[in-house]
Amino acid sequence: MGFLLPAETVDSIHEIDYERLRAQGIRALLFDLDNTLGPRRAHRLRPEVYALLERLEADGFRVGVLSNRRRLGGAVIDELCNRFALLQAAGKPGRVGFLVLLAELEVAPGEAAMIGDRYLTDVIGANRLGMHAIRVRRHGHASR
Repeated sequence: MGFLLPAETVDSIHEIDYERLRAQGIRALLFDLDNTLGPRRAHRLRPEVYALLERLEADGFRVGVLSNRRRLGGAVIDELCNRFALLQAAGKPGRVGFLVLLAELEVAPGEAAMIGDRYLTDVIGANRLGMHAIRVRRHGHASR
């Protein structure tokens, strides 16, 4: 049953103890897009989301976005592509999308955390590879 459960559950990406993750050996953070970084099919993300991602990178984390969204477009995608590693149409919970992004970030699965809202795609996908899975409970756009 533990295979289906996240290592932790939070209400928002802003509530995660990133320093504790670093102390546990986590070097990379993979974020789901819809209902984790922003509302489903958002065309823009809130400035505090970008500020958090940039701070995490400045603090030494490798940051990537892993989305099953097939048609990514608009300002949010352009902005993410320009700033962070991004893999769309990832096929989560399949392993390939995770492994491609992990390779781009140059980390092993055990050195990464997957942060997302869905049990099936985000949590199970991460657990299958031995990643640290964090589920964002609130399906509301990374509010504070």
